Amino acid sequence: MLDRRQFTKSLIATGTALAAGASSLNLATAQPKRGGRLRVAGHVQSAQDTLDPAKFAQSTDYARGHMLYNALTRIDGNGQAQPELAEAFEANQDVTEWVFKLRKGVTFHDGKALDANDVIYSIMRHKDPKVASASKGLVDDLVEVAADGTDGVRVKLKSPNADIPVLLGTFGFMIVKKGTTDFSTAIGTGPFRLKEFTPGVRTVATRNDNYFKPGKPYLDEIEYFGIADPVARLNALIAGDIDMMSDLRPNAIEEAKRASNVEVFSTPCPRFVQFAMMCDREPTNNLDFRLAVKNMLDRERIVQQVLNGYGVVANDHFVMPKSPVYNSSLPQRGVDLDKAKFHLKKAGMDNTSIELHVTDAVQNSIEMGLLLQRQAALAGLTINLKREPSDGYWSNIWIKRPFHAVVWNPRPTESLMATLVWKSDAKWNDTQFKDPHLDKLIDAARGTIDPGKRKQTFWDIQSIIYEQGGNAIPAFVNYIDAHSSKVKGLTPVPTGNLGGFNFADSVWLES
Repeated sequence: MLDRRQFTKSLIATGTALAAGASSLNLATAQPKRGGRLRVAGHVQSAQDTLDPAKFAQSTDYARGHMLYNALTRIDGNGQAQPELAEAFEANQDVTEWVFKLRKGVTFHDGKALDANDVIYSIMRHKDPKVASASKGLVDDLVEVAADGTDGVRVKLKSPNADIPVLLGTFGFMIVKKGTTDFSTAIGTGPFRLKEFTPGVRTVATRNDNYFKPGKPYLDEIEYFGIADPVARLNALIAGDIDMMSDLRPNAIEEAKRASNVEVFSTPCPRFVQFAMMCDREPTNNLDFRLAVKNMLDRERIVQQVLNGYGVVANDHFVMPKSPVYNSSLPQRGVDLDKAKFHLKKAGMDNTSIELHVTDAVQNSIEMGLLLQRQAALAGLTINLKREPSDGYWSNIWIKRPFHAVVWNPRPTESLMATLVWKSDAKWNDTQFKDPHLDKLIDAARGTIDPGKRKQTFWDIQSIIYEQGGNAIPAFVNYIDAHSSKVKGLTPVPTGNLGGFNFADSVWLES
């Protein structure tokens, strides 16, 4: 059997672990203080906000989820799975079977003790078509989830999957009580209990005094709400009306730094903004049109001017250059107007126009869209930018319009990201690019531990997406947040803003 330490070593060797580092590491060196109320402003809010982990789809859900629930594992600053509700986990030699040993003494907010039945129910819900889980594509490989002894859960798979401990630490796999179908409230094991929840408005949660982590949480209460306007968010922080905010825009970093009561918190990560070109409808179903757009992107300028240097140039796929599985053989695309003109003419779209949907809900997409618009005009394509409101963008525009901006928060492993976004049957396949060979490669990568084989598989995956996919990805974008200087204990996790949205049980307020 492979235990957790052996497994972690294999992940590092095969490049599946993310690396994180923040420009302002707010690591607590003083003794944490107890008490106080934390006010957090997120960058999105939606009437689709939910308390059901299976439906979690955006940052407000992720942050709220970490307040109220726990998963079997926790994703750390290196993107690795650490014990959470499971105190240990191990796999058989071919990683087709995993056993998770549950932590004793954990109770739900209503006093019920956590047991294997709760875990089994929470995982298997994702396979139920009636649930319509956002994570359904991640559990297709599950054959059985069953109790293992008195305090364990055994997960059996159709094929090898080295990512299971990481998968079960992601947002959608937080544990609920067996039989829960009513999510008008939340009964979890998390550090806070739900006090108030109004979708699209706010969440208020109070400390869980029976939390299983000794001494935590430190805060008495958290209020979380959305302020869609980035200027208003920063102004509220500077004025002291909020204590933390997600998504500080690059053009506002210097202003934030000038405020004596504000600290900037930047986390390098594989988050990317893309212009999705849907491959199942006109005119973006034309490969030559897609290649033309990819050769119009001024990637260096986007990183330096739009992102203020807080990012890394991308090459139209999801793997960062520093990853051990990055395909260095693919030519780095830049602005090549001759190629763009060639492909536009071949597509029969020279001297035509197209609408590109952008929004504040997709960080920096408006500024990136303006740069693309200018380059496209030089190549003979008119791009009409349509600025959409943040509220409703994900339900009305995403995976509905042929050409639209999307931001993707990273997942802890490349395999998870590929499965969520590039599998043909993935619910979140926002370009609708479908390739059976790509599907097979993604499945193979998920179960491969051998470093050489895994690297080659990912090279092939990147090649297909680079050459044929509907993703124009100019850059990887740091998470940039800001908080009051009295907020302590925030640590970087490269899977989301504000410490991977998992700040609730670690942050404290300096009086």
